[in-house]
Amino acid sequence: MILGYIIMVFPAIASVSLFFIFLVFLYDKHKKCKRPTLRYVALFTFIGYCLSLVYLTILWYYPDITFHPKYRFYNIQPFIWVSETYEMGLKKMMQQLVLNIGMYIPYGLLLPVIFKKLRKISTHLTVVFLTTFSIEMVQYIIGRSSDIDDVIMNFLGGILGYILYRMFDHIFQEKNGWKKIINSSI
Repeated sequence: MILGYIIMVFPAIASVSLFFIFLVFLYDKHKKCKRPTLRYVALFTFIGYCLSLVYLTILWYYPDITFHPKYRFYNIQPFIWVSETYEMGLKKMMQQLVLNIGMYIPYGLLLPVIFKKLRKISTHLTVVFLTTFSIEMVQYIIGRSSDIDDVIMNFLGGILGYILYRMFDHIFQEKNGWKKIINSSI
């Protein structure tokens, strides 16, 4: 899965991200707005992350995942995995939970770096929740599984990402590179 992503998907996502950054650069140049290079790197990373998130949660195809299953699976009972591990087994279930948390840590970190309005914890957490909830709803609509535990774990990852942002902001607040990225936020 990871190797296939790196070989086939990552180059396409990086190219699309680079195209969007080029458009932002041209727009900034037209508006005579001078942004630091690190700001473009942060934007490139955020766009690439968002495209990767959409690919991995909505578009990713794997032989045992189909867009038109005979039945749709959804779980609205939180933490059911504690008593039931479904067919995948406990080890695979724990791996999935950790990956769901880890998948949203970059999102929680990058949101307040890119968007000034999302530095307020309540606004930040609202956006993280709405993002993960929306992805789960789209997954259900297109015939994939939908699970409240995924929402909870993704949300927890978003919280951890925000905590990392606050730590970085505290540690690097006097560093020029960090100031340039943060002060040129949207």
